[in-house]
Amino acid sequence: MINNKALVKLYCLSSSFDLVFSNVETSFIVCAFSFHCKSTEKIIFDFLKSLQNNFYGGKMIISGLIIGIIFGFLLKRGRFCPTGTIRDILLEKRAYNFILILALIATQGFIYYLMIVIGIVPEAKLKDFPIISVVLGSFMFGFGAVLTNGCVCSSLIKTGDGRLIGIISILTFILGAAFAKQGGLEPVTKALASKTIVSDNLYKNIFVSPLIIFAIAVVILYTLMFKHYKNNKPKFELPKQYSGLRHIICEKIWAKEIIVILTGALMAFGFYFSNLAGRNGGFGVTTPLLSWFNLIVNNSNKIGWTSMLVLGIISGSFITAFISKELSLVGTNAVTIVKTMIGSVLMGIGAVWGKGCLVGNGLVRTAQFSMRGWLGFIFLILGMWFATKIILMKKLNK
Repeated sequence: MINNKALVKLYCLSSSFDLVFSNVETSFIVCAFSFHCKSTEKIIFDFLKSLQNNFYGGKMIISGLIIGIIFGFLLKRGRFCPTGTIRDILLEKRAYNFILILALIATQGFIYYLMIVIGIVPEAKLKDFPIISVVLGSFMFGFGAVLTNGCVCSSLIKTGDGRLIGIISILTFILGAAFAKQGGLEPVTKALASKTIVSDNLYKNIFVSPLIIFAIAVVILYTLMFKHYKNNKPKFELPKQYSGLRHIICEKIWAKEIIVILTGALMAFGFYFSNLAGRNGGFGVTTPLLSWFNLIVNNSNKIGWTSMLVLGIISGSFITAFISKELSLVGTNAVTIVKTMIGSVLMGIGAVWGKGCLVGNGLVRTAQFSMRGWLGFIFLILGMWFATKIILMKKLNK
C-alpha cells in the first residue's frame, strides 16, 4: 500500500547520444518518478537503465518505436490483416489475396537484398532449425490465429484502437509463449528443438541471386496488382468529412495494393534501423512481447529495438483511431473471450515452437529466403485453412 506521505523520488539518466536521423549531439534526459515502493521503483529504474544501455553505437532504439507507429498506422489505415487476407483465400475464394501477400514479401525481399548488395545492412546469419518443431508450432499458430480472428499483430492493432479483446489476446498470448519458453512446457520445447535439425541455407544454395528473383517477382506482382486495381475501382465513395491531406490521413481507407507496397518497404527498412541499433534482423513480435513480460515479472532489462517496435504498433493504431475519430472502448462477449484466449494461447505456444509468428516467419524470414521462413509460412497457411474449414465454413454450411 502506498503511503500518502511517501516521498516522490526523481531519477534522471542523462547522456549525450547521436540521434538516428542526425549527427547532431544532443542531450537525452530520461526521468522516472517512483513512489516509495521498492519493487515498482526497481522495475522503472531497470527499464530506464536498459534504454540507456541499448543505445548501440550512438543510434537510439527509439527508431523502433517510430517504425512501429508507422506500421500500426498503415495496417489501421488500410484495414489490412495478414491473417484475414490469407483466411479469405479459402473462405471467400479470393485468390487475388495471394498476390497481395506475395507482393509484400517480394517488396521487402528486394529492398533488403538491395541494401545487402549496397553494403548498408549485413548479410543474414540464419541458424539451423528443427523441422518438426517449426511445422507443429506454425500449424498451431495458424489455427489459433483464426480462432482469435487475427494474429498477434492484429491483436496489437485492436489494443491500440480500444478493443478489450485485443488486450485479452495479448495477455494470453504472452502467457502461452512464456509457458512454452520458460515455464512448464520448457522441457517439451527443448525436446522438440533438439529433433531433426537442418541448415537454414536456402539463400546460399540457389544459382540465382535472391535480389534478381525478388526483382522479377516485384515486376510480375506489381503488374498484376495494377491491373486488378484498375479493373476493380470502387464504383462509389462514402461522403467526405474532410478534404485534401486531412482526408487522406484521417479518413480515407487506403487501397490494399498501396498498403502492401508501403508495408513491405517499411519492413525492409526495419533491417536498416535495427542494424543501427546493433541488431541484425527485421520485424519481430513474440520475443519483444516476452521482453516486456520479463521486465515486469523478472526485472529483466533486455529491452531492444523490437521491444520498442511492438510498443509503436499499439501507439500507431491508437493515433490513427484517435485522429480518425474511431477511438472507443469496445467490449465483447463471453464466447468471443473464450475463443480468443484459446486461440491466443495456441499462438503463443506455436510461435515459440515454430521459431516465429506470422510476422517473423511468414513475412520477414520469407523475405530473407529462409527455408525456415517458407516452411513455417506454408504450415501457418495450412493451420489457418484447417481452422477455417472446420470452424468457419462449417458454420456457413449450416
